[in-house]
Amino acid sequence: MDKWAEIKKRLQHLGGTVELLADGHELSLVKAHDGKKIFVRVFVDGVAKGEWTKTEDGKPVHPEGRFWRPMKRAAYPKKVYAKAKRAFGKKEADRMVTPRVIGVVPDFGTEGAVVAHLKKHFPDLELRAESDEVAS
Repeated sequence: MDKWAEIKKRLQHLGGTVELLADGHELSLVKAHDGKKIFVRVFVDGVAKGEWTKTEDGKPVHPEGRFWRPMKRAAYPKKVYAKAKRAFGKKEADRMVTPRVIGVVPDFGTEGAVVAHLKKHFPDLELRAESDEVAS
């Protein structure tokens, strides 16, 4: 079984964890929930700091932010496009409703999403051996 399938398998159930090593940082992937929403959270070197969410020109300011999901939002919803086009012109209206990366967040919706992100940006990461520890 390849490492990507192994990561997905370990994160299949709620509470599943995976330890990885990528670019000199230790990543911990944890499948968790917040009410009804289930997601995979990424911890870098054991922590997830709020300051790592900052971006400049669509790229994370802090190197730890590279492991997180880019969050894209448009300045205005598409329903205002027609009015914006009349008021500002087509070029500016297109820019206003086009989604751009405004930050990075440590949560991914599914284990497949986190695997796709890591596969694209960190193809040479190492999978740590599965620990047999029981949480107490």
